[in-house]
Amino acid sequence: MDRIEKILKDIGLSTNETKVFLGALKIGAAPISRVAREAGVARTYVYEIAEQLKEKGLFAEFEEKHGIKKVQALDYGGLVAYVERKQRDMQRLEKDLVKAAPMFQALQSSMPQKTKVRFFEGVEGIKSINAEIRKDLSKLVRPYNFYVVFSADRMETVIPGWIEHNQHIYYEQMRKYAIISETPMLKDFLEQVKKHEQKNFFHKVWPQEKKEFPTDTLCWMNKIAILDMTGHPSGIIIENQAIVDTFVMWFRQLWSSLR
Repeated sequence: MDRIEKILKDIGLSTNETKVFLGALKIGAAPISRVAREAGVARTYVYEIAEQLKEKGLFAEFEEKHGIKKVQALDYGGLVAYVERKQRDMQRLEKDLVKAAPMFQALQSSMPQKTKVRFFEGVEGIKSINAEIRKDLSKLVRPYNFYVVFSADRMETVIPGWIEHNQHIYYEQMRKYAIISETPMLKDFLEQVKKHEQKNFFHKVWPQEKKEFPTDTLCWMNKIAILDMTGHPSGIIIENQAIVDTFVMWFRQLWSSLR
């Protein structure tokens, strides 16, 4: 019974709605007064709850001879149909949200932004930054761009096995643009990318004669991370859309200048 109650709550029923639904399911078609006794909920509340369940398509009401009204909980098939309707509604809502994104962004851009900066220390700090990026990107359902400037050698030094286990951040729905320093481990890294058929990974090489960038930079959503992995590893995450937009402009200009 506990499992059934949890399922009903997970699909959106309140505690009292769950009690009333299960009470009605046990006894079949019955007057509200009997459903209230079975559910252990005051009859005055059950009238309102029954209306809510009817609106959700989970209760049916009919009138028998002599004007006696009864309610009946729909069976398993009715629950499945309810879940399917909710799924369709959520899909429509997701499409509406995507279409409305420019309006939300316009509202956001009209408000003064407060820059948020967080600091991370040590190898665990670097791992925490990577974990936050993965968490953010895993929630995105539509295609997006991810910009990085990095050295494969530095990541491998700080997180041994990073190249061999293909631990760089990549998801199918992203377009990842990487400017990578020309270092001894670059070839091994690119072979791993090819091996895992990561087709939306685009890269250009920062030539060795121009010297390796002192830090790695990763840019996603409204955030930018800067990692210093020389000596004692450390890093920062900056949350500010204007700073991100500036970096992307700089990145694209640099990208176009490389072969």
